[in-house]
Amino acid sequence: MAERGVKTVDILPECLIQEILGFLRYDEATKTSILSKTWLQAWSTLPNLKFTSDFYEVNMDLVDNIMERYRDENIPIEKFELSKSYYSCPSRIVPLFYRWLDVALQNGVKYLVFRIRNLPLPIFTILAAKSLKELVLTNCDLTCASLSSGVVNCPSLRKLSLIKVYLDEDMLQTLLNSCPLIESFTLKDCMDLIKIELLNLQKIKSVSIWNNINQHIKIQAPTLEHLSYSGYPLEELNIVECQNLKSLELSHMYIYDPSFYNLISRCQSLKVLKFQHCWCTGRIEAPNLVSLEYMGDQIPELKIARESSQLEHSKIILLRCYDNIDAAWFCKLRKFLSNLTSWSQVSLYFYQCGEINVKDLQLDHRVDIPQVGVLNVDFKREIKKCSTFIDALLWSCHPRRLNLKLTGKMATFFINYLMHMKNSSHSTSHGKKPWYSQLKEVKAYKLDRKSRSWHLVEHKSEELATRKRDKYYILLDW
Repeated sequence: MAERGVKTVDILPECLIQEILGFLRYDEATKTSILSKTWLQAWSTLPNLKFTSDFYEVNMDLVDNIMERYRDENIPIEKFELSKSYYSCPSRIVPLFYRWLDVALQNGVKYLVFRIRNLPLPIFTILAAKSLKELVLTNCDLTCASLSSGVVNCPSLRKLSLIKVYLDEDMLQTLLNSCPLIESFTLKDCMDLIKIELLNLQKIKSVSIWNNINQHIKIQAPTLEHLSYSGYPLEELNIVECQNLKSLELSHMYIYDPSFYNLISRCQSLKVLKFQHCWCTGRIEAPNLVSLEYMGDQIPELKIARESSQLEHSKIILLRCYDNIDAAWFCKLRKFLSNLTSWSQVSLYFYQCGEINVKDLQLDHRVDIPQVGVLNVDFKREIKKCSTFIDALLWSCHPRRLNLKLTGKMATFFINYLMHMKNSSHSTSHGKKPWYSQLKEVKAYKLDRKSRSWHLVEHKSEELATRKRDKYYILLDW
């Protein structure tokens, strides 16, 4: 039986075992070396070395021996990652760290990741490595590096990420000049920078910048395809040349400057536009847009040009629907959703709901009821049974599928009310047909917690009458 067990363990090839071990920290991967000789060999030549502080600070000699073995046996290193949480790197480890870094560079490392607070980094020694493809630095210190040596050419680097790194404008420009062929650049929370210029990057395709202070940013990149920008104010972002921009993501800012919307209209290649926690007021004209997403707390005051209204994908997520949820709020929601012919997905998170003055809704028929593929409604708290709230919700849009997360008692009321309204044929006193006049069919399903499968819920079923929050979905045929 033991022999059969060993054969089962050894059924995987060494390369696949190493791929599996690559998802583990080095100390976790070490435990698998006792399984068999194959696993021991795979572990002993593991190309991905990931050391966290809770391991290497306790086992410095062990890590040092591991790195010496890799050096002496010239074992290839694909990825080398060293991280330290919260505190600065202890002085006793710094010399060892430099020695481990030299081994990684000598053994052809392609991916370097350092997450160590206030560590003085020999950045130009790193950039001199001809095999390096990706460099990720977090909390490192580059202020001690001397610029007197000039630009170091690192043509192999394709991805550079600087997160909470200490450096000035001269160092940043030297880094970018040293890596002229990078395709992806990330800059986040580097507070010492006042001016950021991304110029003459021949191959750049993706740029992500998180700007928490008034940093002036200038981008001139004809090859740029994806730009993600977070910060305030937007006026500090100067995009000079980005004619191939396909995707634009903006977050945590006020967007009301007409020059921004002019920029969008000039980007004929723009396909994807995303807003996260932005206060938006303006008109979007992007004739080739195929995807639009918005996530925030407030309904945006955006207008979408008719030529941009036929989208393959469109999604809006309103996270905190708890202030002034009244007839005016639902009218505003319906007006915004009417920008598009139909929406792929709308998600609403309600913290409370109450009676809605349905008469105020009936007076507002300036726009047709928008069509929605999927409407997600999540009630974060226990709410009272309120038919006018359901009226307002389905007056604001007509979903083909309605996903609900609420208690069984509320689900029972919700489903039964929809069934009842489907069978109704009333009309308003103004001759306008109510929202439910177009409702043809209602089918409700509940997610079984144990089997994780959906099953049909019968009308007026008592099985739903519980206080547990469960998931339901309702198919609506209009």
